[in-house]
Amino acid sequence: MLAVLLAVWVCTARAQYIALGAGGLFPQDPSEASAGGIGGPALSDFGRSGLLAVDAGIGFLPFLGVGLHYSYSSPSLVLRRGDAFGSSAVTDLGAHTLTFDARLHTPHFAGFRLYGLVGGGFTRFSVDLKQVVEIPFPDGDPDKVISPVFTMGGGIEKSVAPLVHLKLEARDYVTPISKAFYQPGGAWHRVAIIGGIVLGR
Repeated sequence: MLAVLLAVWVCTARAQYIALGAGGLFPQDPSEASAGGIGGPALSDFGRSGLLAVDAGIGFLPFLGVGLHYSYSSPSLVLRRGDAFGSSAVTDLGAHTLTFDARLHTPHFAGFRLYGLVGGGFTRFSVDLKQVVEIPFPDGDPDKVISPVFTMGGGIEKSVAPLVHLKLEARDYVTPISKAFYQPGGAWHRVAIIGGIVLGR
């Protein structure tokens, strides 16, 4: 956690813009995370969660820029395995996500500007087990799990004062299913809707 905060601080110290935001995390339909098979999961279901986010970055071409994005959310996770014992678990996750993003934005028009983004990084999940039935984790109960993450999305900004903008952003965090939870098979999609304020540029 300290390393994440230090990385965000270093980026903000030299940034052309800093953004603070909050919103919600909306997981994919649980049925899309299903994977059958003996010893595999029958269901992996993320719960909805609030989200806090910090962004900082620079522009190096008229319509291009790069930035560092950090977010924290605390979704629940229900796992059910497709085994003969009905193994399952209910957990609370603390998800710290850090990504390096490339951004493309339009010129300002009537105070508005659109942008798109794509990036990659990692998510660190802290795992707090609330309920366990039989053996949902064959390799042992996980404590902390680090997974790579790919992110993409976009949004709109509205200028409200010199160097002050409001933003509304949607982004998808795509995370491979970690074998620390169960054998890999597919990916988790965590869609975030974030509103916030942007200072700078």
